[in-house]
Amino acid sequence: MASNVRDTRLAAVQSAGRFSDAVIDELARYLTESPDEKLFRMNPFRYAAETGTEESTAVELFLYAAHAGVLEFSWGVICPICGAFVRTEHALRALDQERGCAFCDITISPVMDVNVEVAFSVAPSVRTLRFHEPDRFDFAQDSLTLFFSPTVINTAHIERALRQTMWSGTVAGGATLEVENELAVGEYVVTLPEHHVATRFTVADGEGESTLNWEVLTGGRLIQSGARIAAGPVRLAIRNRLTRPVIFGAFVDPRSPDMLAQNFPPGAVPPGQDLHRFFSAKDLVTTQVFHELFRAESVPAQGGLSFRSLTVLFTDLKGSTELYSRMGDIRAYGLVREHFGVLREIVAAHSGAVVKTIGDAVMATFPVPELALEAAAAMNREIGKVGDLELKIGMHTGPCIAVDINERLDYFGQTVNIAARVQGIADSRQIVCTDSVYEAPGVAEVIAKLAAAGPRECEALKGVDGEVGVWRFQ
Repeated sequence: MASNVRDTRLAAVQSAGRFSDAVIDELARYLTESPDEKLFRMNPFRYAAETGTEESTAVELFLYAAHAGVLEFSWGVICPICGAFVRTEHALRALDQERGCAFCDITISPVMDVNVEVAFSVAPSVRTLRFHEPDRFDFAQDSLTLFFSPTVINTAHIERALRQTMWSGTVAGGATLEVENELAVGEYVVTLPEHHVATRFTVADGEGESTLNWEVLTGGRLIQSGARIAAGPVRLAIRNRLTRPVIFGAFVDPRSPDMLAQNFPPGAVPPGQDLHRFFSAKDLVTTQVFHELFRAESVPAQGGLSFRSLTVLFTDLKGSTELYSRMGDIRAYGLVREHFGVLREIVAAHSGAVVKTIGDAVMATFPVPELALEAAAAMNREIGKVGDLELKIGMHTGPCIAVDINERLDYFGQTVNIAARVQGIADSRQIVCTDSVYEAPGVAEVIAKLAAAGPRECEALKGVDGEVGVWRFQ
């Protein structure tokens, strides 16, 4: 039955007409043959590397597969200390709220382009993983996968602690488990990895109680009866008040006091906490396919979402008024619509998204300046195929705010204002970028393929304090 559902839903993905038979067949093979761990919180970049698929194709494939019910989204904020995947249930709408890492006992501020990961898991109707069924969980085997982001590289200290688990198991719904154990002096942690909750207790020499109890409540909350027990023989009990089973484990606290004493700013990655490249919330919302398929996804109503760095590009047609006079409204509008289609395809091919059109102008966003500049160069090359059209292009990169306007993502802030003003000073067939774009990683290689239209200039832009350094290319 699952294979029939998989094939039917993959056929819906293929009907979009964007993917070859080989791409669809490879995804079907991957979903059928891969172990459960690989199909839980999948990363499209990792999938691309493993299967030899183009990254842009893999991203679009995952989004279409999620839209067809083959895959499911999972949103999480990555803890800067332990690398935990702190899940959020309401996607973009809830990403303005701080998260707490129960394992490290710290508060984390979500930063869309730094520590918010978007992962994909195979849908239960397509293939049932053990991660879909709590009664199949095994603490020693699955807690690392359930609790932590798959992007974390350095998990050796966590794995060492898990190997020294002194009590673990699965408590059936409504049941109680008890154990008598001999505990040495130290700090201990008890966790429900599926629910990302944890409590701690201290075992002291000759001090404290000889029993400790836990209760699992609605929402996976974990209530602990005390915090200090005496070393030696102890009685431990955990009662599950939920109707479904929960997995739990107790082990020596592996946290480093020195690391916990440090003050990590929002989105920080501490020394030694290396991460594989992951698919961030910024990668998602700057993808054209996301805008087209998931229009119902909205950002928080109050305050929007902050990006530490986003590249904003504006284009405009030179002489569009003359175009309408020369060709007539109907023919000219048809040409303008065709030019919008060409630009949208170029933006999408460079991992960007068209935010909106304003008259004959386009506003687009990109995750990094390099991709925006490559897209601008492609626009200048391809626009002549539409007709006798010439573009003026400007771009800037920096922080901005994403907001929801009429079920559509839009962006505001000085970065957007500067990008629009920079486009306004561009000449025909010219790309103008600011210093922040020019100096960004990877941009030099793109610039080497362009023709400079002069040295660096300093421009006074309306509404912008001071002068802005700009560069012109053709």
